[in-house]
Amino acid sequence: MNKHDINSPLLRKPNHIFELADPRNLPNNIECKITDINAVRLLPQKLAHLYFAKQYEIQQYAKSCAEYCRVIVIDPKNEALLKFFEPTNNINSVTENSVTENSVNESNSVLSSVNESTSKSYSVNRKVNKSPKSMYDQQRVYEFLCRYVKKFGISPPVPTNKIHISGCLKRLVDNRWWKRSIQKLVTQANESAAITANIVSRKKQIYASNITTRNYLERVAMNRELLSSHFIINDAGQRYSLQEISDLNVSNPEVRKAELINRARGFEDLAESLGHEALFITITCPSKYHSSFSKSGARNPKWAGYMPDDSQRYLNKQWQKIRAELKRKDIQPYGFRVVEPQHDGTPHWHCLFFVKPEHTQPLENIIRFYSLQEDGDEKGAIENRCDFKRIDPEKGSATGYILKYIVKNIDGKGLGEDKFGNDAITVAKRIKAWASCWCIRQFQQIGGASISVWRELRRLKEKFWPESTIEKARVAADTSDWQGYIVAMGGIESKPKSHPIKLHYDVDINTKTGECSQSYYDGELVTKIKGLWFDGKTLITRKLQWRLERLA
Repeated sequence: MNKHDINSPLLRKPNHIFELADPRNLPNNIECKITDINAVRLLPQKLAHLYFAKQYEIQQYAKSCAEYCRVIVIDPKNEALLKFFEPTNNINSVTENSVTENSVNESNSVLSSVNESTSKSYSVNRKVNKSPKSMYDQQRVYEFLCRYVKKFGISPPVPTNKIHISGCLKRLVDNRWWKRSIQKLVTQANESAAITANIVSRKKQIYASNITTRNYLERVAMNRELLSSHFIINDAGQRYSLQEISDLNVSNPEVRKAELINRARGFEDLAESLGHEALFITITCPSKYHSSFSKSGARNPKWAGYMPDDSQRYLNKQWQKIRAELKRKDIQPYGFRVVEPQHDGTPHWHCLFFVKPEHTQPLENIIRFYSLQEDGDEKGAIENRCDFKRIDPEKGSATGYILKYIVKNIDGKGLGEDKFGNDAITVAKRIKAWASCWCIRQFQQIGGASISVWRELRRLKEKFWPESTIEKARVAADTSDWQGYIVAMGGIESKPKSHPIKLHYDVDINTKTGECSQSYYDGELVTKIKGLWFDGKTLITRKLQWRLERLA
């Protein structure tokens, strides 16, 4: 029997797309078989008990890890440190150059302020000393905790010119830092196990495993509850919950979908006015990146154990080569790229590009060459690795080609079913869980002007001279005219550096106290978007100051 085949109830197709019994309640041999698979990225021993763990379990374990680090930081001479510390000049992730001069001159006040509240709640049977007073103590504690962190398979924070050793220690005593790190490892380990066991496929659990989808939906629900319990209040007395603010920006699927479609349509209108051609391209990975066959769902014997993040790195690497070659040939396509999973979780790209007619064929040749650069001689590579469709505007809209992929990857509303017969709304949840698990960016604009400037222009209320660039751009943004906005910013071929309107950043200052905002971990001054820069002047779009308030 193939080592990837597992004869267990876990592999049977559930009646509902999210229906799955808790794996910890299934026979022990199922979990053993999954964790014994050599090809899967197993969790380190310290985290092995968190396989299939729920969010609150990860949160509690992260809290205990952070509290252990707090004890070490508060009292660097405690018994644990004296027993296990082995003096070294450096470790793998620490070099002599990584400790900056600023770090050496830091006092213990930063660490003391971090641990002042937390140390009171952590009881020990002996008197707790203060935080490390000298740079030697900080370095010694840091190296010890780096060894502790590596036991979990987590990369410790590394000092740089902007990150001091005290900032690294503040991260190591923070529950949130530990939760993010552990959650990523556990989530990807669960999904890796499911893919290696051939659970993720069109015949079983499509796009993402039920466990990963369940945990993702739990996080979404927890985040909504957290946002609903926090409010922001401005100087004018306006008060909104963070959830209300979230629903008004691109965090809201409806808003995000509308903005993406509007930008795609704007690119199409611009291309028609310039006489450019539209090209719809699909790029996929070589066979060794696919864990199962698309028709039968059976294990692909060519699969080399690659996970979706490996596949995405491969596609990004090839795209970097394509982009470099296009730059050498002075070919400037513009449009959108959408990343979505195939049935087994392997990512592939859908690209809607607009380009000059004389550049259409060279663009196809370049993309085809680099798409076939790796294993280009394998069976079916030429037919399936990359696909090109030249869009005739008389037969249909170019935006229509990418519209369904935008909707499918956001909320699925209005699509009915996907090509495998699954409900599109349910599928969208699984796709978002997949993207969250593997940290994959689903949508990316290629070419064109900054969307952040566009959003700031929509905040401007005052009007300017009608023929000025700033007024043309403001009106275009206010009326959702993406084509007009691109023209006002200098046209599709203008470089970002030459755009007439740019974002304006400034230090965030509390007008009542005069204090400057500082980063939580490193104490660096925080700069935020305050408005726009145009013609040597700043246009402030964010005039009110907000403060955070938690619901009692």
